[in-house]
Amino acid sequence: MLVGLTGGFGCGKSTVLKLFEKLGATVLSADSIVHDLLERAEVRDSIVKMFGPDILGRGEIDRKKLSKKVFSDEIQRKKLEKLIHPLVLETIDQTYKKAVNLACTPEIIMIVEIPLLFETGFDKGMDVVVVVRAEADVIRERLRRKGFPDEEIRARAAAQFQIDEKVSRADYVIDNSGSLEDTEQQVRAVWADLLRTRSQR
Repeated sequence: MLVGLTGGFGCGKSTVLKLFEKLGATVLSADSIVHDLLERAEVRDSIVKMFGPDILGRGEIDRKKLSKKVFSDEIQRKKLEKLIHPLVLETIDQTYKKAVNLACTPEIIMIVEIPLLFETGFDKGMDVVVVVRAEADVIRERLRRKGFPDEEIRARAAAQFQIDEKVSRADYVIDNSGSLEDTEQQVRAVWADLLRTRSQR
């Protein structure tokens, strides 16, 4: 079973992914995949050709510089996505198939954190979609504590679907506005239901 985990920027998707991993899920992060892709010579060279050498730092792509450039310009962002997204999708597919082969059963549950799950159309390849949400003031405060300026918070949020739309398309919704204990309780409930669903397939 392939489960897509998504939500708004700063809502705590990575926290939820770690909680699922603690419960026994096989997990994968699209952000980690992108990080690995940016270290590939051919990908790095293509991006430098697109955006210029000023996005480099010590010969490698500086992710902060790249993010600043693409999240302030929709045309530039779409150029990057056109290059990166097919590679991310290919990696997810290959990783899932490897996990199934290693487990010798198609009944594993792999949860993939993909911030732009709906925006990219990746949701169509998922068996189940889980959306993480949080109150706007909670998200802003968390992101400010991490050092994100308000301008970047707004730009990144604008690059995604509104959270209400994501929630309306979800199979499960986890509200991460409260305590970690509260979020963990919701994750446990979703995991239990996923296990039940798997056993009925």
